[in-house]
Amino acid sequence: MQLATPSHEPGRTMLKREYARALATLYQARHGIAIVVVVYGAACAGGWKYAGALNFLHQTVSGLVDTFAAKRGMDFVFSLFMHNLVATYTTMCLLTLWGLVPLITAAANGLLLGWIVATAIGASIPDAAAMLVPHGLFEWPAMLISWGVSLWRGLGYRFNGLPGTYFDRWLTANRVFFLIVLPLLLVAAIIEGRAFLFSGVAG
Repeated sequence: MQLATPSHEPGRTMLKREYARALATLYQARHGIAIVVVVYGAACAGGWKYAGALNFLHQTVSGLVDTFAAKRGMDFVFSLFMHNLVATYTTMCLLTLWGLVPLITAAANGLLLGWIVATAIGASIPDAAAMLVPHGLFEWPAMLISWGVSLWRGLGYRFNGLPGTYFDRWLTANRVFFLIVLPLLLVAAIIEGRAFLFSGVAG
């Protein structure tokens, strides 16, 4: 008598269904995501162009550098991952304030990035791309999705045919966070910390 092997199909089906719901939420929030992309890009360009007038950001950057300067290897990766995780979750799933929080956060991060690039490497676009693109390929989508979904939660849902309740939108945002944003942040942290990881292995 042959015993039946346990099937993993129900679990896979459920996971596929949850991912489909998460992608459907991204479609609902597409206008919010587009808006924060424009805000972030414009702020980044402004930070680059007017870096000389934004020297007050030096203190903010120094604080971030001090936070991670003494960390090495997996400690660096974990600390960076947790920092981005908490900041992203707070904006995406907790604080919206009618969409003001994600818009302000996108603008502030864009200004900061533009200022850092202009201050660190001047106006060389190839150097800026080399510094930002590797981990940014994963971190930027995670941030923009989180801000866009937050904007949808705070304001954009009013333009949906079936907006649901506040709790429904909170659950939906959490689904997107854990299935899409969190994996992107993890990969970004590993890529950004690759130098520390390799130096630790070599040592």
